Amino acid sequence: MEVINANRHQRPATVSAGDWNPAFADRHPAFAQLGAVRFWEHCSTWPDCTLLGGRLPPGLQVCSGALVRFVPQDGTLPYPALYYEERIARHGLVATRANWHDFFNALVWGLYPAAKVRINTLHGRDIETAGMARTARRDALTLFDENGVVLVGSDRALLQAVLDFRWVEVFDPGAGWGTSLVCQVFGHALFEKLMTPYVGLTAHAILLQADAAFFELSLPRQQEWISHGLATVLEHIDAPDRLSPVPVLGIPGWWPVQNDDFFSNRAYFRSKQRTRRAKAYPLPPKGER
Repeated sequence: MEVINANRHQRPATVSAGDWNPAFADRHPAFAQLGAVRFWEHCSTWPDCTLLGGRLPPGLQVCSGALVRFVPQDGTLPYPALYYEERIARHGLVATRANWHDFFNALVWGLYPAAKVRINTLHGRDIETAGMARTARRDALTLFDENGVVLVGSDRALLQAVLDFRWVEVFDPGAGWGTSLVCQVFGHALFEKLMTPYVGLTAHAILLQADAAFFELSLPRQQEWISHGLATVLEHIDAPDRLSPVPVLGIPGWWPVQNDDFFSNRAYFRSKQRTRRAKAYPLPPKGER
């Protein structure tokens, strides 16, 4: 990976829609979260909607009772007059293009299905009451859906350090990353950005506090638990300031050179400038999901 000068904000050119690369998961450590079954590795072109749909839990339904299905966003798209979220809420149809953005969106549907259904339900609720005008809740849901991460930790003080922007403390390699604190990428646009990461890349986090038993689980079981936990917590995300910004390239291993010069970049590792309503939510015990 090319090392970018940490004293500048450099955004590399985005990867074009035609650049399918089945080895993309080797480009950044965050892609390990996509799991060991890399069904895309034998694809010579973009996985089609049928293949992507095979990663969904059987019988996954939206609030209307319709089954979730990926459909091509082209001239054959059913109900073209409907807004994207309306088409999902009413008919379960997720319009999907052959590009990285929608590919990662489909993968996130497979990893966190309960949370994705909940996001769509909340969008639909606001559309029914406010029409197509954007509400603060829908802005927050979109921000998390596109650019969100979930930080799960067992140390309440460390989660508070995230909320307080105490980045040296948060990103200390001895802080328990991987053993008592994990960052799971949720936003499909964030996955796309991690293809070519740049200093300045910032996610918007929901923080969950878990007990030690969470960290003893396999990755798929952790993700299942997170998905169901988010389905409850998302009800409280009614405005963008319920999310906490996180300069994710500070996570150990997520940037090639994480030295003192890197962390001294105050344009990236900023201090807290205003009050936000973000907080750490308890992750419900498994029996309460």
